[in-house]
Amino acid sequence: MTLKELYSTYKPAILFLARFLGIYVLGNILYGLWIVSYDQVADPITQIVTTNSAWILKALGYEASIVLNTHAPSVALQMDGATVVNVYEGCNAINVSILFVAFLFAYKGSLKRTLTFGFVGLLFIYWFNLFRVAGLFLIAKYWPDQLYLMHKFVFTGVLYAFVFLLWFIWVKRYAR
Repeated sequence: MTLKELYSTYKPAILFLARFLGIYVLGNILYGLWIVSYDQVADPITQIVTTNSAWILKALGYEASIVLNTHAPSVALQMDGATVVNVYEGCNAINVSILFVAFLFAYKGSLKRTLTFGFVGLLFIYWFNLFRVAGLFLIAKYWPDQLYLMHKFVFTGVLYAFVFLLWFIWVKRYAR
């Protein structure tokens, strides 16, 4: 088989991978450049995520507050003046959002459907992540010995499973 025949045979898969990798790599490069511009200060999105997670905790009856760290690019999520968890850039769900968007645009649908589903999906990912951060706060407060396992594997796995579910819905109901 010639290269032209291979391309012709696998054109849809090649174009999917090219679009996915192009958007994912470009998104991560731009995000990485944006993050490093904040040096030793937490970026605004991480600050917003932490603030909104504290709001959820307050709505649940916990006296949660936030404090910007001056020595690290993170935001301290506190209770009774003591830091329970530090929220870093990786906890703001931007990376998983870039992955979500890259898949949507790689597995094409109409522009209107892609933008609508993308916007709604990003809102769901954002809210899901807020509850993830609030949940990790509660685990750190009451079961600190379980924090590593829950943060590294369980909550991260559940977040990615949620994104996979959104992709599944996208492919089955909305994409071409």
